[in-house]
Parts: sequence; C-alpha cells; structure tokens
Amino acid sequence: MRHSKILGILLLALALVNCSEDDAPLEPLADFQFLVEGSVVTFNGTVANATSISWDFGDGSSSSDEDPVYAYASPGTYEVVLTVSGANGSFTETKEVTILPSLEILLTGGPARPEGKTWRLRRAYTAGKEGAGLITSDLSLLIASFDNLLDAVGLGASYDDAFTFVHDGTYKVDNVDGQSLMGLVHASAFFPAEITGVSLDVNNVPLAHALYTPKTDATWMVSEEDFSVGTLHPLEGPISVPFTGQQRLILDEYLGYKETTNIIIIKELTETTMNVAMGIHTEPAAFDTPTLFFHLTFESL
Repeated sequence: MRHSKILGILLLALALVNCSEDDAPLEPLADFQFLVEGSVVTFNGTVANATSISWDFGDGSSSSDEDPVYAYASPGTYEVVLTVSGANGSFTETKEVTILPSLEILLTGGPARPEGKTWRLRRAYTAGKEGAGLITSDLSLLIASFDNLLDAVGLGASYDDAFTFVHDGTYKVDNVDGQSLMGLVHASAFFPAEITGVSLDVNNVPLAHALYTPKTDATWMVSEEDFSVGTLHPLEGPISVPFTGQQRLILDEYLGYKETTNIIIIKELTETTMNVAMGIHTEPAAFDTPTLFFHLTFESL
C-alpha cells in the first residue's frame, strides 16, 4: 500500500507540472486505495495542494485523517467519498467498498461493535424453521413449533434471556431473573433443588427453569471440522451420526437452554436471525446422551 501511495503522489505531481507560469494556487487533487480485512478497511489517501481532508464512509461516519482505518458494523456495499479542499477549490474522489457477510460480522457485529451483538429466542414461529427432530445429518423436523411456545408451556420468562457474542471471542449469558432454561433431564440430574418451574407439556417440550449463575468468562468459537454425535435412536438404539460441512458453535456456556452436552449447529445466519439445531437429552437413564434436536431461531437486538 505504501508503494501505491508513492505512485499516486508522483502521478499527481506530474499532472500539476507546467500547469501555470505564475504563482496562482494550484487546484487540489486526491486519490485513495483501500484494503478490506473482514469488516475493517484501511484507507490510503494521496493528496496534493489541499489544506483540509474529509472522508465520508457511506454509513453516516466520517474522518479527517489522511489514512484512516475504519470498521463497518454491517455487511454491504458502501460509497466512500474523499473530499479535499485548498486555496483554489475542492476535489472529490468516490469509490465503492464492499464488506462481505462473514459469520463473525453477522454473529458479533465485528470490531465496530466492541460491546458485541446480543441475541434472544424469537417468539414468532416460522414454518420449517423451528421444532424438533431426531438427530440426523439432514437436520430435518418431525414436530413443528408454534408462536410463543415457551409462554404456552409456562416458561415464557426465558424469552428475556440475552446471549451476547463479542468479536474478541468472549461470550455472555444474561438470565435476567436468575433462572435459566434447561433440559428437564439435565436440570433434574444436576440442579434438582434449584428447579423453579417445569414445562406444562413435558412430553413434547422437556424443559424446565432452574436457578443458575452463568459463567462470567465464557467464550465462543466456530468449528467447521466434520464431527459425529452419539445418540439413542428410538429403533436402532445407540448410534453415531456423522455431520459434514456444518458450522458448529463451540461454547463453554449455554445458548437458549442449558444441557449436559453443548451441541449447536448453525443452520442459517443473517444479520437479524440465527436458526440453530441443538441437542437435548430426554432419557433419564442416559442424561449425558442427546436424543433429539431442538430447532430454534434467535433474533438480534
């Protein structure tokens, strides 16, 4: 990038040679290059005969630095405008900068959001998105959900729980009322004295509320390595199900509801919604073995 800047200065200088025989101020000129790294863009301005510099990054933010470094909060294509002014007028150079929708930006907001991006369980049902199914590699649904599911089974307070992902790898769970949503088998095995509520439909929604303090130093990462999940099939018994080409969230704290094993597969992620398949354990005799996938959608705040 430094070589580009030197070349730009030389080109601007050549353009100004012999433009005037007197001492009249020369017109300002400018150009810029840029390097995109994720959501962070390093701009490299080349300016001549200017006394002021102004950048418009196309999202409402600006800078007066000659070589600014700027982090975009959202993917998209932005029209960046560099304006320079001098004693003999002004000059404007415009270029488009494209920020691709990487998983990190969609999940955390990237470096532009140092506080991170917060998600909550969505109340509204979307056909084909939320429900339950066996642990199979095709991530298919057997039972559909419906609007306000947790409200209907008496566990609606968990819609207020918040899950925040920060681009530096930190992760925070805020269970506002001190109660966490848990798999019923998990809560019964590990937090029996702390259970405060049980689903009104434990056959289809085996969840409970239990008093729980989430970790304060939790972390997140994404793995794209192939993996397998040991499960209990209703007809075949213990089996191992392989998964290939799936993005898996690796957390040392829970997302949505707490379970003995954290199995979280990202099915779809946009700027506003995240649909996941998560293992839940429903057999008391095998509390450490997931038997179903719950398919849930989270929405960003």
